Amino acid sequence: MARPKKHNADKFYFSERLSEKLDGLLWAKTTLICAPAGYGKTTAAREHLNKRLPKTAALRWLTCVEEPAAAAWRRFCDVIQTIDAEAGRGLLAIGLPDDDTKGDVATLIMEMECRGETWLVIDDFHSVKDAVPGTVWDVLMEHGAKNLHTVILTKAAVEMRMTQKPGVLYLKRDDMRLTEDEIGEYFEQAGVALTPAQIREANRHTEGWITALNLQRKSYLDTGAFLDTGDIHEMMREIVWNRLTENEQSFLLRVSPFDSYTLVQAAYMMDADKLPEYAKALNEKNDFIRRDPWGLVFRPHSTLLHFTRGVLDTISVGERAEILTRAGDWCAGNKQPEQAMYFYHRLGDYKKILALDVLGIEFERADGADYADMLLDILENTTPGEKLARSVSVIKIIFMLFGAGRYEQFGRWCGELTAIVAESDLPETEKNRLAGELALLTSFTKFNNIAEMGGLIRRADELLCGKPSLISMNDAWTFGSPSVLFLYHSEAGRLDGELADMDENAAHYFSLTRGHGSGGDVLMKAEALFNRGEMSLAPISAYKALYRAENRRQECVCIGAALLLGRLALRRGDSDEFADILEQRILRYAEKNPLKSNRMEADLATSCLMQLLDRPQDMAGWLRHGDLGDKRLYDVTLPYAQILYGKYLLGSGSPDIWLGMAGEAMALAEKLRCGMAEIYGGILTAAAYRAQDMTGNAAAALKGALDLALPDRLYMPFAENHSLLGILLDEHCPQGALKCIISLAEKQEAGKAAILRKLYPLLPFGLTQREYDVAKLAARNLTSPEIAENLYISLNTVKTHIKNIYQKTQASSRSELNKIFEKI
Repeated sequence: MARPKKHNADKFYFSERLSEKLDGLLWAKTTLICAPAGYGKTTAAREHLNKRLPKTAALRWLTCVEEPAAAAWRRFCDVIQTIDAEAGRGLLAIGLPDDDTKGDVATLIMEMECRGETWLVIDDFHSVKDAVPGTVWDVLMEHGAKNLHTVILTKAAVEMRMTQKPGVLYLKRDDMRLTEDEIGEYFEQAGVALTPAQIREANRHTEGWITALNLQRKSYLDTGAFLDTGDIHEMMREIVWNRLTENEQSFLLRVSPFDSYTLVQAAYMMDADKLPEYAKALNEKNDFIRRDPWGLVFRPHSTLLHFTRGVLDTISVGERAEILTRAGDWCAGNKQPEQAMYFYHRLGDYKKILALDVLGIEFERADGADYADMLLDILENTTPGEKLARSVSVIKIIFMLFGAGRYEQFGRWCGELTAIVAESDLPETEKNRLAGELALLTSFTKFNNIAEMGGLIRRADELLCGKPSLISMNDAWTFGSPSVLFLYHSEAGRLDGELADMDENAAHYFSLTRGHGSGGDVLMKAEALFNRGEMSLAPISAYKALYRAENRRQECVCIGAALLLGRLALRRGDSDEFADILEQRILRYAEKNPLKSNRMEADLATSCLMQLLDRPQDMAGWLRHGDLGDKRLYDVTLPYAQILYGKYLLGSGSPDIWLGMAGEAMALAEKLRCGMAEIYGGILTAAAYRAQDMTGNAAAALKGALDLALPDRLYMPFAENHSLLGILLDEHCPQGALKCIISLAEKQEAGKAAILRKLYPLLPFGLTQREYDVAKLAARNLTSPEIAENLYISLNTVKTHIKNIYQKTQASSRSELNKIFEKI
């Protein structure tokens, strides 16, 4: 058996075949390297780029790790900012993408600019792949930035269609795997001349897998023989782990909770002021621990990390708990409360969870079910004393249940914590403070009874000395609904009383919260005036609501006020005002405070205007597709969305679908005491039955809607849907009300016709006039700022139009737009 002549195993080996393929990194717009862990993807890309890139080129490297999705997205945005600062800031402002924001994110990525030759490497891409919609990554791989080269390293499979795009280089497992000839060369590099039989044996144990070959080469160099196994974990145990000292093993176990670590972080996990020399040496010399170019961050190879975590699970419960506790403590002390909560919850350490800055933790609604279960588990497993000691955190946790749609558990825990406080021996001042917080919290269980909510709010105002802890000015007072009237009108014949209740109680709430929801009370009055046909008074109240909301930065109320002003502009046929509200104001308010609920509210508002204009094709895609799940909308906002979707169904010739869902929609409206949804739902049901020639059912549904609306003189819902109801309305509506409804309907139709003539002439792809103007300039390769300057519109408006243009034309870049518009 041949013995090693010399040890030169530290040098990286790349076969001539692989090197030629890696040269494609230099010209490809996008490179995909897809292979399981241990195939040398990272090393191959890093070493080849370091050797071959021009000195003037920039290399941006993002290594993905196991962390909360929002944190991963922030790190991605930080890297993008180094390439295009404006695009990076825009992506950061949008936040973690979902199905509703993926279009905005895709537009920013497609419009990204890269001034100098830059290679962006995303390593361990599989760690973040499923955190955002696939559209975002598709666009990143097909970006339009002239000087940008994207390199994706992943062990997850990619769709074949992506590998066949122009400018894409695709390297797969077989490209990374060593052939038998290359295995021989790999051992020769370390001074070992294997016989053909030994090469075949090495290949049998490793199948050309570079990590396994690395381990087997170590075994051969040390013992003169291969380890008789093809199990990578057994190789790792025998060749690496068992040859470490006890101290070195302990070090790796202590840092194993993290995908990567710094020296300071590692010292903390060792409970030492500085890292011991043996740990430093291990970081520097072990082949399975990588470090960044600056030597600041160390990252164990995934094979080693997986093995070490397996060992962690087998050690004593006490030792494992001590390690995970320190990991949680590190995260808690370094502004990573979500990750700290994960470690503490894994341990069942509820005291430490409550000690976290829970107010700073933001969970995505998309993960609502998971985080709500964890919150309930925390509440169930903490004692009354622990809850009292961390009352602010507990109140926030209970409030999160409301946001997650767990209303029954929310109400239960409001009551339980109130009882705990009342029976406690806390000082009277502290009891009053907590009772005030809980009175405000409990008021949400009375939604939408304004009088009952108001009683609890007044009590909170009396007991609290200062602003409550659970209300933030950024929170959406409207819960994402663009209509306050939809939220709070709950009883037929009591609208005037509800408006009076709102006047009386809103002032206490605004005083208590320092203005949260300002303008909402006036907006409800403005909507009532509009729906009653009092068109001279409605605009005054709408502008008053907008003024108050803008002063207190209450963008959710601003969106609702802008929607009402848009409806008023439509009635007048004021195309300039209508376009300004539709294209700029509503979107601007959503961008100022880009909460998901605000983005949904903006979608609902613009979709409402498009529907009133008989342009259903321009409604938000998710709304047209009926994607109305609770991951997108709060329950109290769902009836508004259902009504828009129902009318879309009728307009698209599907009354049967509405009739199929109407029962559940109307039951939800009744449960939530949403009077406006019951009125509109009755109208749509009547129109659907009329379309099916079921006149008896149609008449009954219409009469029900009239009975709910006319006691409060709410005429506009019928005027807006007059064409759907036709003669049915003439036959069943009292003459006085009918006269008002017809007058309002005629005015609405005249205004709509005027705006359609001005804003929506016949243009290709269903583009609006403004979209067509933007598209022509974009096709000439003008940048977004240049387009904004040419058309005297804001940059954000240009970006919104660009997104719509790409969607309507199916183009994915400006060069494609150029080809499309060359033919027009």
